[in-house]
Amino acid sequence: MIAATVLSVAIGPAASADPTGDAKAKAQAVLTQVQHLQAEVKKAETAYDRSLTGVAASVNASVQSDRASQQVIRASAAASDAFDNRVRSLYMSGGPLALYATLLTSGSVTDFQARAVMVDHVVAVDRSVAQANATVVAQAARLSREADRRAHRSIRTERSVALAATKVLTLLATQQQLLDAVNAQVSHLQALDAARAALAAQAAAFSSITASRLATLQVLPPSALYLSLYHRAAATCPGLSWTVLAAIGQVESGHGRNPSTSYAGAMGPMQFLPATFASYGVDGNHDGHLDIMDPYDAIFSAAAYLCANGGGGDSTALYRAIWHYNHADWYVQWVLGLAKLYAG
Repeated sequence: MIAATVLSVAIGPAASADPTGDAKAKAQAVLTQVQHLQAEVKKAETAYDRSLTGVAASVNASVQSDRASQQVIRASAAASDAFDNRVRSLYMSGGPLALYATLLTSGSVTDFQARAVMVDHVVAVDRSVAQANATVVAQAARLSREADRRAHRSIRTERSVALAATKVLTLLATQQQLLDAVNAQVSHLQALDAARAALAAQAAAFSSITASRLATLQVLPPSALYLSLYHRAAATCPGLSWTVLAAIGQVESGHGRNPSTSYAGAMGPMQFLPATFASYGVDGNHDGHLDIMDPYDAIFSAAAYLCANGGGGDSTALYRAIWHYNHADWYVQWVLGLAKLYAG
């Protein structure tokens, strides 16, 4: 739709590149459209920047949530161990019954009453500590689970970036087409030179945004199941590193945290289009069924698809294989950058 709109002013054929007459007037009109596109690119690049920043923020928040959950688990375990040790010590010393037994050695009613109050207090405190510890552990576990669910639901993936990136690239390509058409007619207009320089600057800005934002990404630790599947599936393609599959798994769904269907119809933890999955699908768990939503089938299928496109080869072949997975340079940079982080 963008291209159809901006190409509404056509430049007719000319015998030579002459910055005079009708050709020059038409060229100026097209350059005016290019200026409007440049303003749109600025807005689109801002949106692209926000989308990549949002991906990094959601991943980092999930990583922090996982770390906090682990801290809660460790703290709860330490509290439980401390309580167990206290109970063990009380038991080894004879326990509450032993404390009550000391009442029998009292020499008077007054001493008996004093000891009884003390023993009741010790036993009551012991019971309250047990109840409080159980309550704290249960609350901590519940809060940790809720935090994990919120973090996982908010994981942003390739789908959060694709539309914004596509809009920028479409606008840049449309500008290039218009400038090429103008250049074929009037190659020495000062405004044309300025428009070329502005286009180059905007293309460089897109690359800079991509590089700077992707540099802020962290590895999102996969579950034990996903980590095992990445290793096992990579082994089916000699030369393919498990880190590439892990990077794609993070980019596409956050290792299964967000496997929702994309606007283009891609599905599952590795975001396959159904037609592609039908051609390259692998029964990863050997259950006799191909399921695009099953991590076993999806991850082994991703390895097969990458391998079929050269994923087990050198760096050039790997780049091409990842590009086949998603036809975008920014996507390939994203995957390769994360793969390096996974490799340590």
